[in-house]
Amino acid sequence: MASQRICLFAFLAAVQILIGLVNVDASNVTVKIEPAWRTESSARFEYVGIEKFDSLAERRHNEYVSHFGLGSSGPITGTYSNLVIEPVHRYECVDRCGMYATNPFSRTSRVLTPFQLRLRSTSPSVINFFGFYWTVMKPHDAVTFYNNGVEVFSFTERDVTNLFRKYGTEELEKYLIEGKVWCFISFYFYIPFDQVKFEQRPQTHIQTDNHMVGHFTHRGEGFS
Repeated sequence: MASQRICLFAFLAAVQILIGLVNVDASNVTVKIEPAWRTESSARFEYVGIEKFDSLAERRHNEYVSHFGLGSSGPITGTYSNLVIEPVHRYECVDRCGMYATNPFSRTSRVLTPFQLRLRSTSPSVINFFGFYWTVMKPHDAVTFYNNGVEVFSFTERDVTNLFRKYGTEELEKYLIEGKVWCFISFYFYIPFDQVKFEQRPQTHIQTDNHMVGHFTHRGEGFS
């Protein structure tokens, strides 16, 4: 318990200098952190799919088309670019199994290469939800949403930290593994978006899993 407390306080100290306001416009986007240990969204949907990456080979995929488990005749098509798939034995993943998605990175290069996802739907009900399991969260992790090439919303590790500070250290402790935050984050949109970009600072990588896409009808559990 003492070592967990030390990790907790070390984590809070490390991010203290990064604290800023969460850039959530409540009229446009609602962000919820799902209850601890949940690895998928608890929302209700008209349609939803999930990409777990477990069927992909361990390598860089310059382009990968996903239908999020709904098949080619389903309503969702997502095209990933600059996607790197890593196995559990190298880092970590949901339930410590299978594969997860990250960005290309180099321990020597200072060039930041994000990976991104472009989305389209054939349903009359537009895509208004995106969620993912954010593992081993680190300073400078960020996810940014676009519509027709224009940024509409961004969310960073700093914003997650702010939410935890709002609810206290006891809540944060539930999400800590070896001093790092692991959580499923749900984004509920009231404005259109068609692209998601995942990025980190140079010489490191953002770690994600269980990408969920769909049209929600009722928001799920969690705090915001």
